[in-house]
Amino acid sequence: MNLFQKVAINTLVQGLGRVGVILATIITTAILTRSLGISGFGNYVFVTSFILLFTSISDWGTGMISIREAAKGKIEEEKIFGNALVFRLLLALVSFLLVNFLIRFLPQFKTLALATTIASILLFLHSLRTSCQIIFQTKLRFENIAITEVAISFSFLIFLVLALKSLTLYQVLLFLVFANFLGTILAFFLAQRLAKFEFSPDPRIIKKIFFEALPTGALLLIFSIYNRVDIIILQALKGSEPVGIYGLAYKVHDNLVLGAAYLANALFPILSRCADERRLGNRLALIYKKSFDVLFLAGIILVVLVYIFAPLIVAIVGGPQFFQSVLVLRILVFATFIAYFNHLTGYSLIALGKQKVSLIVAIIALVWNVSLNLIFIPRYSYLAAAAITIATEGLVLILTSVYLARKFNLKPSFS
Repeated sequence: MNLFQKVAINTLVQGLGRVGVILATIITTAILTRSLGISGFGNYVFVTSFILLFTSISDWGTGMISIREAAKGKIEEEKIFGNALVFRLLLALVSFLLVNFLIRFLPQFKTLALATTIASILLFLHSLRTSCQIIFQTKLRFENIAITEVAISFSFLIFLVLALKSLTLYQVLLFLVFANFLGTILAFFLAQRLAKFEFSPDPRIIKKIFFEALPTGALLLIFSIYNRVDIIILQALKGSEPVGIYGLAYKVHDNLVLGAAYLANALFPILSRCADERRLGNRLALIYKKSFDVLFLAGIILVVLVYIFAPLIVAIVGGPQFFQSVLVLRILVFATFIAYFNHLTGYSLIALGKQKVSLIVAIIALVWNVSLNLIFIPRYSYLAAAAITIATEGLVLILTSVYLARKFNLKPSFS
């Protein structure tokens, strides 16, 4: 099996798994929007977005760095896996404490403190499960990632259906935590069949992961902030209802952009090997061009379909009360299109060891995003948030693609 066949199969497997996840998510979201209402769903979106913001701290780039180092084969894989797991659990503890302090310190969000505390358990489960995904990605066994994600999504759906008549925000979050707990157990079972976590602390490995991950972790944190800051600002300035309207469309955007994430995940170990072996000529350039072509074609099809069927999508997922989400979704789909290419350029920079460049780009994008949101959300609410998402994704694409073209001659086919 050649290189492109491996990438294609791994991307296809993740894509098929994602079809199952999307199916479960559609039904789940339809239940939540109808059971919780616009404001209640807005509270759910805020709490989960707030937690997702802090998953970047519990990860801090250690996953990508661990995959890269394991793919190089210079250090025993089991040692990398074990030391990364311990380090990531410590980061999860820091995230957990920080989340629960901030939600009680900020007066605008105090009413959602208990709900956020329940959801913050997800930080530990996320660290454990994604530590297993380091093994899956290193071994190019992406079907295991798909299996665990499908299991979590359908478990959550089943719990919601069983308690359909009396759903509250607290129940929903408890069900989400328990579904992730089951998925984490499954991930560990599958990971142990491929490799072991060697829990002997090695200061050399931990030091390498820590210092290599510093810029990547800061990068992920900044990207997480600018991906979620619009929801935080909306909640603080406009309340739960605008968050619900925007959050429904953003949830669709989040799911659609994962197609590019799966391709990037499948490519990352291969890009890392090419970069480490100094084959920066034809092979790396060819992988980059072919990946860009695939993403461009998929993105064009996606934009056309979502723009046409946005009213139907919103009607199915949210119901008639969320009719205002149609315009938001039609705006956000253009951000989805640009985000497809940002996955390719972002992963390419990290594979090439240019985390610091990615960090600089992320800082610029964060300042740009927060500034625009603070200026325009008070007047234009969720429509401003959607348009600013496009502007931010576009800025990131311009900066990263220009750098890759100039420094490594990595260009799309039509350049």
